[in-house]
Amino acid sequence: MSNDTTRILVLEDSDIFADMLLEFLSSSGYMAERAVNGFEGIKKVFTFMPHLIITDVEMPLLKGYQVTRLLKSRKNTKNIPVIMFTTLSETKDKFWGNQAGADAYLEKSPGNFQPLSDTIGKILSEPHDIDFTAIEREGKKVNDNGIIEMVSNLLDNKLFQTTVIGMLAELSDKVYSLEMIARGIFDLLHKVCETEIVSLMVRSNNGALYVYTANFAGFSKESVNDFSGISVSDFNNLFPDFQVESKSAEEFYPAGDSQKKIASYITIPLVIGGEKFASVHIANSIKEYFSPNIVENINIFLASAAPIVANALSMKDLAELQKNTRTAFARYVPADVMDELIGTSSKLAYQSENRNVAVLFTDIRNFTNISEHSEAQEVVEFLNAYFAKMGEIIISEGGHIDKFIGDAIMAVFGAFHTTGNAPAESIRAAVKMLAALSTVDTAGITLSEGGLKIGIGIHCGECVMGNIGFQNKMDYTIIGDNVNLASRLEGITKVYRHPLIVSEYMYNETKDRFLFRKVDNVRVKGKQEPVGIYAIYTGFEGDSGNVLRSGEIVDLPVVPSLLINRDVLANYNNGLRLFQMREWKPAQEYFGKAMEINKDDYLSRIYFERSVEFSKTPPPDDWDGTITLTEK
Repeated sequence: MSNDTTRILVLEDSDIFADMLLEFLSSSGYMAERAVNGFEGIKKVFTFMPHLIITDVEMPLLKGYQVTRLLKSRKNTKNIPVIMFTTLSETKDKFWGNQAGADAYLEKSPGNFQPLSDTIGKILSEPHDIDFTAIEREGKKVNDNGIIEMVSNLLDNKLFQTTVIGMLAELSDKVYSLEMIARGIFDLLHKVCETEIVSLMVRSNNGALYVYTANFAGFSKESVNDFSGISVSDFNNLFPDFQVESKSAEEFYPAGDSQKKIASYITIPLVIGGEKFASVHIANSIKEYFSPNIVENINIFLASAAPIVANALSMKDLAELQKNTRTAFARYVPADVMDELIGTSSKLAYQSENRNVAVLFTDIRNFTNISEHSEAQEVVEFLNAYFAKMGEIIISEGGHIDKFIGDAIMAVFGAFHTTGNAPAESIRAAVKMLAALSTVDTAGITLSEGGLKIGIGIHCGECVMGNIGFQNKMDYTIIGDNVNLASRLEGITKVYRHPLIVSEYMYNETKDRFLFRKVDNVRVKGKQEPVGIYAIYTGFEGDSGNVLRSGEIVDLPVVPSLLINRDVLANYNNGLRLFQMREWKPAQEYFGKAMEINKDDYLSRIYFERSVEFSKTPPPDDWDGTITLTEK
């Protein structure tokens, strides 16, 4: 079988990496096609009929493990070889890949394309006896309902207990936030049964009603209102004696313009100790979607989720009581004493804990020069006005100012005011901080020619929170490698001449919400592991409002330093893909095109110069594309 008749299906949700992989396979002579998620991948198996499948693990709708397990469990598709090509490289990940039936497991990176090619060649050189006629015949009968039924049959109770219930155990660590619990449950339900719209309605003993909704399918406002009306009616039937004294509602995904109509709906009460206390409402656009198997899986899931929701409700009720107490005594009792009296800090005062947070560092550019050429009192007054403006923005986006360090600010998102969206909140705060610079009074100080400028670096991950110091002086703060990395990213903004740079972990958490440009893979001072870094933009030059590549308008202020030319970004991305594939000359051409459009695009210039250098003196074969930075 020749390469040009060999069909390879790629399951990859990252546009950049998918383009690189498809180009590599095409240049190797294979016929390659892409699916953006696991659900679409299963459908394409029956139309594209691949000789081999390359799949990521972490994908929307269905993970690579589930796709592989499903295909390997079916008579007609079980002989199609599957290669898992993923960044997950721990032993347990490889174990689950093998358990799912994968024929090979490789770590995903542009540097591993040659080992991938060798593995493809080895697998295809062996006979696999794939009956494409049978697959084509089965494909004529396969539709969305059929695939859902396949997945439903696959997700038996045992698999639930080893996957979804395990995820719920991780979610239980977030019981301090009912909002985070609701969002986590919604995300898991979406993975479990392709939930298109879901609502959680929780009643409190103090008369409060909490309503959370996730509109995954982008139903129109009219459909959402219809769904909400039915959900409220069913909730009232479940709790006829409940008197609502206060109500709060949060929609995690806004209404869209989908023309889908709700065709299937179920209500399931949550029960603790034999007593109903909440209800979950789920709908789908597919008629008779909720088959007995799917309903059974949902019931298993929600039975395990109920105690977590109940604990989160208790924590929220306690927090509300503490808030009311704090308000009553705020005029008379200092905050630290009040914490001791109320008890919110009783655990925090003596213990440390690990928590996933987003850490933001910002620093004023050329502050030493400002201090040297300005009066001390004027500098202090300027700093107070600057800190007040920046602090107000940070707090308004749910952040906490950990400390001021000279002219720098360290802020934490997700440490105390937890909403489950700390990375996005930190980016929104950063953009608003940059936009607010023009409103800070600088009349009394001497600025450099460029005016008042700051750099902001953000990273998210697990940090240790606790009291640091000694008996007479304690500081409740966060520490750890992830804090250090956030600080290094702030310094990197000077190297790459962009005011807002975040880590790849931030990108992975928020890539659908903001406009990003991949900057580099760097090894910062003090760390051995490389990290991808990204520049954030609020929109394209010339567009009205802040617009993502998808066309979605982002509710953010316009910041001139965070706008980019659309053609510059397109040429830059093409050049970067080629650069990562070590195609120096073509990459150089694309970076040159970007600079022709904007001669001041510094990132394009960096890569243009690297491409010129590497075309003359290529890096060693084991070079992974990482740049080591020696300065903080």
